[in-house]
Amino acid sequence: MAGLKVCNCLIVASRCAWVMGCVMGCIMGCSAGEVWAQASTASASTSAPTPTQSVDAITVNARAAPILEVDSADISGLGLSLLKTPQSITVLSSDLLAGTATQTLSQAIKLDASLADSYNTTGYIESISVRGFLLNQLANFRRNGLAVSNYAPIALENVEQIEVLKGVAGLQSGVSAPGGLMQTITKKPLRETFTSVVLSGDERGSAKIHIDTNTVLQNGIGLRFNLSTEQLHSYVDKANGQRQFASLAVAVPISANTSLSLDWDYQHKSQPSVPGLGLLDTNGDGVGDRLPSPINPRLNLNNQAWSRPFQISSQTAQIALNHRVNSSWSMRWSAHTQVAYINDRVAFPDGCSNAATYVYPGLCANGDVDVYDFRSEGERRSLSSWDARLDGEFNVASIEHRLRVGVSGRNSADRLPPFEAYNYVGSTNIFSPTRLPPDPTLSTRNVNSHERTVESYASMHSIISPALQTFAGVRVSRFKRESALSDGSEAIQLTQTIATPWAGVSFSPDVSRSFYATWGQGAEFESVPNRTLQYVNAGAVLPALKSRQIEVGAKMQINPRLLLTTAIFDIVKPYAEDRAIVINGIDKMMRIVGTKSARHRGIELNAVGRVNEALSLQASATALDATFVRAENKDLISKRITNVPRFAASIFGDYKMAFIPGLAFNALATLQNGKTATAEGSVILPRAQQLDLGARYLQRLTRLPAHPLLWRVNVENATNRIYWREAPTQSWGGIYIFPSAPRTLRISLSTDW
Repeated sequence: MAGLKVCNCLIVASRCAWVMGCVMGCIMGCSAGEVWAQASTASASTSAPTPTQSVDAITVNARAAPILEVDSADISGLGLSLLKTPQSITVLSSDLLAGTATQTLSQAIKLDASLADSYNTTGYIESISVRGFLLNQLANFRRNGLAVSNYAPIALENVEQIEVLKGVAGLQSGVSAPGGLMQTITKKPLRETFTSVVLSGDERGSAKIHIDTNTVLQNGIGLRFNLSTEQLHSYVDKANGQRQFASLAVAVPISANTSLSLDWDYQHKSQPSVPGLGLLDTNGDGVGDRLPSPINPRLNLNNQAWSRPFQISSQTAQIALNHRVNSSWSMRWSAHTQVAYINDRVAFPDGCSNAATYVYPGLCANGDVDVYDFRSEGERRSLSSWDARLDGEFNVASIEHRLRVGVSGRNSADRLPPFEAYNYVGSTNIFSPTRLPPDPTLSTRNVNSHERTVESYASMHSIISPALQTFAGVRVSRFKRESALSDGSEAIQLTQTIATPWAGVSFSPDVSRSFYATWGQGAEFESVPNRTLQYVNAGAVLPALKSRQIEVGAKMQINPRLLLTTAIFDIVKPYAEDRAIVINGIDKMMRIVGTKSARHRGIELNAVGRVNEALSLQASATALDATFVRAENKDLISKRITNVPRFAASIFGDYKMAFIPGLAFNALATLQNGKTATAEGSVILPRAQQLDLGARYLQRLTRLPAHPLLWRVNVENATNRIYWREAPTQSWGGIYIFPSAPRTLRISLSTDW
């Protein structure tokens, strides 16, 4: 059976290669405008490289192990090393992701204690929270320096590194959630010609083949292809799926000072989504109050005869032009477009009508839960963005200043089908699921939305002395948001201009230490959930509200390869709040903007790098106090924010065995404690801890010494400890709980040619 799965993978890979050949023909034979229109180009690095920089040479086999020696991250926009950057930044490199057998964004975030899940489940769009704040899917994600939508899943096969800026990022991203900013840096053409092949699978029958090939043409143009096809066999009942991915990156050295980069990717994924469970209402008051027991991680309530998979097909394209004016000044223009087509279908369990008092949020005490046939097919979610900037250095009064000025824009649109289905079809039980009839009647009118944003920004880095440096900047965003029902009725429009300043100072007593303090503002908008039966202003756009952050930190370079950092932060964010009203005798809710505020205070500790030649380390710990400080509902004040851990830690270590060259072992231990599941804090998730183990062996063949085989074995959740992983509260008030994944064995084999 395993052989058949691999053969299927190879067949799909050959089809992907044929598609890539067509794309290549389009790029070589079309004009720049045609290439852009066909979404077959994209950008390279966010810096302004020379031709030699655009195709930098590396030794491919050197990245077989997690080297953990990342020195800088583009996400800050300051162009400084991580030691000198006055911000808290995490970088997850591709070799680290490979070393931990990371398959998804949800697995990647385990490598930093400040990052956490937020409604992350099999087969659905992944979300992430940073410092306790849920990131906005349209505003808090970047790809090579440009805004992208996170509705399309991240293809880790094409990721060189993931960068996370923690905390308010108003200078970098304008209107966005205050938790932070996540950026993926995609793989670029290199000077070395190679082809890397990776075969991987797990004990449940999942199988994947990934081909990464790089070449340089005689005219200096670099090309890099990534192809992947995957059969997904989930540990959850009836949740198997498939996925295909293809990408192309092109680096064109136009002249000694000018370079053009393009890249394009396509991804298709089809897999049933697995809905969350809920708390049991054991006291009969209509609200869930107890965690279900025992935990069954394989339970899938979306396992009806009529259940259909969640499907997404997405294309992304970027283009960037870099020009160095002289030794002090450079310019960059880049643009991006992305479109995702989604079929969102699920048998969705929510609430319980089988009790004397209707239960919401939660389930009946015996485990009964209502099920709804939800179908929203043919969704089109698009986002395009562009950026033009000028970077330079100059001296005034013997003080060196580094300036960045620019303008950018973003245009996003959600075009949903005229109607969706959300129909009650009966009830099932989480301990003894039952079969229910379908009801695909399209009965609920959808809401379409459109957002256009134009921004200007400027930042200044001033070097007062070798020890003292100052930073200041501001981004001014003017955005227009519109929403209307699919028939054009109940149209709402909002136009707003908002400025998000940021300032900081750093002091470096020597080359190995840096201390900093920063202050900044961010802004975030909210939308009312698209639930017309629940809200009188369903789908409406709400004015953006400002958040603010104060952060102080210290960084120390213990040795040339090991960096220690600590940060203390205080973030205050205003929220919208629901107010109960009665219309024509019917109880409704109206979402009111700015009536509630939360404060997140915490401390972060990080150690990343090489302790010595044998041991690599990536460790982090976060203590976080996140509470409401203002609300119309006085019972919320001083209560902890749900699904935010009070303490979290993550420690990854990789050790190379000296007595057996090529052999290494690694381990990842994670811990989260203090997550509440209910607003009043009466339900707290038990402590969540997990141990993942891994080993690798670089086998050098006598006949082919230049093409070694890299074997990897990873065991996720080695102790098979099952626990409640997260309990997010959704924007409409639903509380859903998700279990951990059981022990899973993964094996991979890779080689380079």
